[in-house]
Amino acid sequence: MPIEGFASSAIIDQLTHVLTSLSADDRKKEVNKTKAVYAFQVTNAKGKHFFVVDLKQAGKVTDGASEAEAAKGQPKPDITITIDDGTFVKISEGKTTAAGEFMSGKVKIKGNMMLGMKLEPLLKRFKKLAESLPAAPAAKAPVADEASGAAAQEIAVKGYEGSVVIAQIAQVLGADEAKRQSVLKSTNAIFQIDLNGPQGVKSWVLNLKPGASAADVVVPGTAAQNKKTAGVVLALKDADFVDLASGKITGQSAFMGGKLKAKGNVMLALKLESVLKAAKSAGAKL
Repeated sequence: MPIEGFASSAIIDQLTHVLTSLSADDRKKEVNKTKAVYAFQVTNAKGKHFFVVDLKQAGKVTDGASEAEAAKGQPKPDITITIDDGTFVKISEGKTTAAGEFMSGKVKIKGNMMLGMKLEPLLKRFKKLAESLPAAPAAKAPVADEASGAAAQEIAVKGYEGSVVIAQIAQVLGADEAKRQSVLKSTNAIFQIDLNGPQGVKSWVLNLKPGASAADVVVPGTAAQNKKTAGVVLALKDADFVDLASGKITGQSAFMGGKLKAKGNVMLALKLESVLKAAKSAGAKL
């Protein structure tokens, strides 16, 4: 049922309609594809409303004026997404991306950040299911590139929150060629980023030289493994990279404090923040 003042409630209604219309076996199949519980805190000028979408066990949707009310009878959420009503609608319509809005600070995520990368493919999948059912609620469909979403998920590594940031850079720069080429022209460098996390050091290459394609702008692995030559290799803890991306620390302070180690052209390290800011700017417009 639509909730007055919350246009995005139509998106949740569509999910509910699909789950309640499917047979028990088909509903179980959809749940097994996701295996996660999403909680949404949606805000508008007048207040907030809460939704919990169980795609892990029973396959049901609940809502309420409080977090406790919405969570009643539901499994513990794996991810909680705080988002304003208008932004949620824009994401569902493909006018922006969850990754871009996270980078710009308009979307806040608590819990498993990797599940946030799956939001648009999830909405797209349920939209297709809704089209095959009668009397589907009139929620507009996301038109985000499912392939780029899948690629971003491959870049993201479980346990490394910094990898989600890197995946978001890939998704944002990969979605807008003009913006990507602008960033590549101003950066003109190849970065290797080494993040030290729970499973040791994981590496990614940011190919930010003019002409790099959407598929080549961010790749997992070292520069040598990808047959590239990095202008600088940046090594830091996973948590410190997240702080750098969020603006809690600066590249200069991280370098001076020993949190960021650079091998190669040290001056290129100072360009990393510009890349992160450009990705945020691009995400706000997508």
